[in-house]
Amino acid sequence: MEGIKEMVFVIKVVEEDSFIYEFFNTAVMEKTSLTSLSIGRTFHEVHSSKLASFLQEKYREAVQSRQCVVYEDSFYSAGKQLFYSKTHLTPLFDETGKCIQVVSLVKDVTDEKATELKNNGIRERLEENSARYRALYESNAGAIFTVDLKGDITGGNPTARQLSGYLMKEIVGRNFVDFVFSEDRLLAQQHFLAAVEGEFKDMRLNFTSKSAEIMGCLIKFIPISPKGKITGFYMVVKDMTELDKVASLYEAGEKNFQIIAENVHDVIVLMDHQKAYLYLSPSIESIYGYKASHIIGQKPFFNVHPEDVPAITLAFDEAAKSGTTYLLQLRLLHKDRGWVWSELNGTPVYDEKKRFKHMVMVARDISLQKEYENQLMHFAYFDSLTELPNRRYFQEYAAEQMEIHDKTQKSLAVMILDIDDFKEINDQWGHEIGDAVIQEFGYRLSTCIHGANMAARLGGDEFVILVANAEGQEQVANVAASIYQTMEKPFNVKDLSLQVSISMGIAFSLDEKITISAMMKRADMAMYKAKNQEKNSFQVSPT
Repeated sequence: MEGIKEMVFVIKVVEEDSFIYEFFNTAVMEKTSLTSLSIGRTFHEVHSSKLASFLQEKYREAVQSRQCVVYEDSFYSAGKQLFYSKTHLTPLFDETGKCIQVVSLVKDVTDEKATELKNNGIRERLEENSARYRALYESNAGAIFTVDLKGDITGGNPTARQLSGYLMKEIVGRNFVDFVFSEDRLLAQQHFLAAVEGEFKDMRLNFTSKSAEIMGCLIKFIPISPKGKITGFYMVVKDMTELDKVASLYEAGEKNFQIIAENVHDVIVLMDHQKAYLYLSPSIESIYGYKASHIIGQKPFFNVHPEDVPAITLAFDEAAKSGTTYLLQLRLLHKDRGWVWSELNGTPVYDEKKRFKHMVMVARDISLQKEYENQLMHFAYFDSLTELPNRRYFQEYAAEQMEIHDKTQKSLAVMILDIDDFKEINDQWGHEIGDAVIQEFGYRLSTCIHGANMAARLGGDEFVILVANAEGQEQVANVAASIYQTMEKPFNVKDLSLQVSISMGIAFSLDEKITISAMMKRADMAMYKAKNQEKNSFQVSPT
């Protein structure tokens, strides 16, 4: 028994409800608060009432059932370190069949439990993010198909089903080219191969619906790359039928065009070769707040954001010269709401001598779509509880700073920190209080970060800080001191006042070639060294 690392107890059974410590090995005294003075004493004489009652129940179960009892538990060592354990209780009997002793073998399963808890946390976050992305995907107003690297359709959102007229089970597994108008199929294949090679452009193609209707559409392939490797594409398909009708009506006759233009929900703008406003549909008032008469006579692109004017000017001129269409996302001025993200599609019109005559532009408000895109970006790069950057954002930003500092020969520092004994807060007060503490901790931490430095949440109660211009250990120590000072004040959450301490590890890049991941590992090891030696302190990783 003395030679094994597991803890071994021999408990004497006096009565079914009375148990006395008869023997335990050296491992017990090394890992728990029990000493040789505990021999010969009962559970209630050695432990707290709560723990003694728990042990009493388990040992009584082993005696009464006359079988081995297995249970999992956690305990704190004499050094206040949390351990998880798996215990086997085996009853021993004399020749009359009476239970006289129970042998307890306690195995340390801390590493296995930590891995299980970490995996469960990752799984919960993945499920939450998946639900968010799925909601945005399903409610998108545009038709979105998913295709694999061969161009075979693997799924689609509700709008995709409406546009094609097919049930999704009717088209899954078939190549998207099968639904392209026969004369455009070669062009569609070339466009897809270009996307596989990394070239992502908008393309006009004609699709055939289930009802044999030919639809002029604008398509774009967006790569799906969950681990940096492209596994397929989102094929975004925009029905351009209405826009094509408007353009053809204008060419057929200005009067018919005007009838349609005044009844569409987008804004239609006509500009001549000098970029003078010739016509604006009445819908501009309901969409952008201006009367059409107010804009006629204004300077070209007066309501386009100054930063976007060069792009629209270049697109206008190239389209007028080459006869191609263009599609831009830019900011247009709303009379009351300010700058509004909009989509502008331009189509040049020529006279019978092939001379440029007018540019027909159709503008629509896409601010809601932009909001969805911003939400997707936020979900991908920010922690939902603290609103701090997450691990992904931190590593990308830190890598960029590393490239900058490789050129300037300056050093970086990474600080990893977590809350001491945070599990006790969750166990005693519940996860709602625990989340409130994490939120307050993240907010306080953000107040200590300035300039190019960054604080991020890695997960649970673990956070990381990048010091972008680490001029020396003294400067980084000052940052650490500022954090400790900020965290000294009690955390007042839900009518509770809690005192929180933190352990921290610090790693420097210095002059050596080192990756951010390696620095984070060094800082993490230094943090656990600090936690084991003296909580509420920090350690610097040796270079």
